[in-house]
Amino acid sequence: MLKNLYPDSLEASGRYLRIILKELSELKLPYTPIAYSVWYEYASGRNPELHKEIEAARKKKDLINYQTILEWFKHYVSDRPLVVAKEQTRKAENLLNGMTSCLNEAGNRMGRQRDNLKARIEDLNNASNQSDIKNICRDIILETQRIIDGNTEVKKNVHKTISELDALTLELKKLREAAKTDMLTGLLNRRGFEDAMVKPIKEAQAKTTPLTLIIADLDRFKRINDNYGHITGDNVLKLLSRLLQKHIKGKDIAGRFGGEEFIMALPETKMDGGFALAEQIRTSLEKMKWQSKSSGKDIGTITISLGVAQFIPDENLNSLIARADKALYSAKEKGRNRTAIHNGKEVIFP
Repeated sequence: MLKNLYPDSLEASGRYLRIILKELSELKLPYTPIAYSVWYEYASGRNPELHKEIEAARKKKDLINYQTILEWFKHYVSDRPLVVAKEQTRKAENLLNGMTSCLNEAGNRMGRQRDNLKARIEDLNNASNQSDIKNICRDIILETQRIIDGNTEVKKNVHKTISELDALTLELKKLREAAKTDMLTGLLNRRGFEDAMVKPIKEAQAKTTPLTLIIADLDRFKRINDNYGHITGDNVLKLLSRLLQKHIKGKDIAGRFGGEEFIMALPETKMDGGFALAEQIRTSLEKMKWQSKSSGKDIGTITISLGVAQFIPDENLNSLIARADKALYSAKEKGRNRTAIHNGKEVIFP
């Protein structure tokens, strides 16, 4: 995890690990990344709202199952990188404000010191005896040294602040990337996908390049979770994400839109190319043999339904997604395990 997201020592992390494994075992919860993330936030006390929620549930002896964990993750944990990013941004603002104050103070101090030097030089011009000249020269030397020392201190503070700001900038970049990434699959999440689509949409709106969108949804995914457990379900989602990454190329963008729904944008690709890719993904998945790692049971064939739409003039991302989603819905209605396209007027099955 990122240093500023979970800055615990190895010793503390090991202590939390022992607590988490013990409590997940007692609650008969699966050891998934999501369950671990939720319980880490709870055990470490870093997430007060989540801690309060879990403590209340345990006190009332409410049922805590994997669905509860998923809800807590979505509500309290999934946006944590954004929360930390905001905290880091405030810290950067405080550093800049501190440096500005330091420079202003240094400027005021140097102004006073300059006035003092001018006054002592004037005294030197008016001095009438050797003793006065000696004392004034000593004062000038001391004042000059104070200016040098002050400048050195300002320079050290500025360099320190710049170093801290550089570290914060790097950490903020990592946090923003984490906030746009789906923790389970490593693909872009919905927020990340929408951000990545700004440029392709602008290019498509300018009519400089075609753009095709594919929305895919696993068929009867709930049965997998119900029959083989959420760990197996999570593994299916991870393997599907790898399959999508294997098939996309170049400027293509893939993301997990939520649950068992995935989305792919294909810049510089027309409808026929998008349909061909969707079919490659569908048939590749259909041919795969699946087995539950935990039970060793054969899962059988897993299929997927897909909807494809190409960007049309005067459209935006939301309307393009809506048309692809409508095609997906029709594919589900027609028996699943198929690809439908929306040609701008209606849904058809090539």
